[in-house]
Amino acid sequence: MSNPFIVDSEDSVYISHKAATKSWYKNKEELDVNYLMIDTATMKFGWGAYTPESGYSYVWQKDLFTPMDKPSDDHKKAFSVWVLPKYVDGDKNIEHAPCLWQRHSFGEYSGFQQMGASFYEESQKPENKDKLPVVKWIGSEALSIGMGTTAIPKFELAAFKERPDNFIIPSWYGSEEEESTPVVSPKDTSSSDVDTKETPVSFNDEIPF
Repeated sequence: MSNPFIVDSEDSVYISHKAATKSWYKNKEELDVNYLMIDTATMKFGWGAYTPESGYSYVWQKDLFTPMDKPSDDHKKAFSVWVLPKYVDGDKNIEHAPCLWQRHSFGEYSGFQQMGASFYEESQKPENKDKLPVVKWIGSEALSIGMGTTAIPKFELAAFKERPDNFIIPSWYGSEEEESTPVVSPKDTSSSDVDTKETPVSFNDEIPF
C-alpha cells in the first residue's frame, strides 16, 4: 500500500514528458496534447530531489532572475509552471484541465528553458502585457547523455491569448510552501547560474531562459 502522505509528481494535477515514449503523461496515462497555454506568473527555477523515503523535495529561487546555490549533491535543476493543455487536430479539439508541470529531469528542464525563450521577447511587448503565451509542442529530440538517453520537448510560439475562464489555479497551490510568484519581466540580471553539465541551453544577461 502506498504512503498517502507522499504526493507523487506524476499524480493528480501533475503533467510530465516521458523520454522513453516522447509523449506527455498525466495520472500515469498518456495525454493527447500539442498546445500549452502558459501561466507565466507561476514559472519558477530551482532545485529538486527525490528519495523513496521522503518523496519529492523542491526549493525555489525568489524569482526567475536570482540564482540560488545547489542545496545538496542529490538535487538537480528544477522548474515549475502551470499550463492549460490542449489537443487540436482537424475536427478534434480537446481541452484538458489545468496541469502543473513541475520536474527536475534533464530533458524536461532543457525543454522548459527552450519554451520560455520562445516567447520571452514577445511577452515584453505592450500589446501582450495582459495575455498569456500559447506554445505548440512540435516534437521531442532524443539526446545521449553518458551511458543513457533522454528526450527534450521542443516548442514554438503559437500566439498570445486572453486567459480563459477555465484556466483556474487550484486554491491549495502555494498554501504548503512559500510562493514568490516570479513573473516574466526584467529584474536584477547581474548574475547567472549556468551548469553546463546539466543545462544545454545557456542563460544570458537579458532573459532567464
